[in-house]
Amino acid sequence: MAPRILVCDDAPGYRLLVQTIFEDAGLEVAGTAGTWEESERLAAALRPDAILLDLWLPTFDPDGVRRVRAAAPGSVLAVVSALAADEVAALVDGIDGVDLVLSSVSRRTPSPPRSAPGCAPDRDRRRARYRPGSLPGRLTG
Repeated sequence: MAPRILVCDDAPGYRLLVQTIFEDAGLEVAGTAGTWEESERLAAALRPDAILLDLWLPTFDPDGVRRVRAAAPGSVLAVVSALAADEVAALVDGIDGVDLVLSSVSRRTPSPPRSAPGCAPDRDRRRARYRPGSLPGRLTG
């Protein structure tokens, strides 16, 4: 049986993108939520193996994170944010059972413009790709 994931993000396009990627990787998206209330309700009802939770749903609510965590205490909780790692760490400090998925790009250190010296044209850049077996063991069985 494929791991079941709940995707919680206020951006419908992002939810669809993540759902497509997960399903293409053989995972089951058990549900999607766009608000704190919906996230908490679905976490309790579905008891997914993992929850992908945007910190800004659409605003940051530490009690919302705690409620979602409490609604499905056996689920892996991955918090997603575009904020810098230190900002995310400060926001979730003191919330038990939270694992962070951090972007490699920090808002404080923007990427150089494409025309910057030493910056390869976009078509030559290596792209990160999903590789089968590259997901954490708790999600793949």
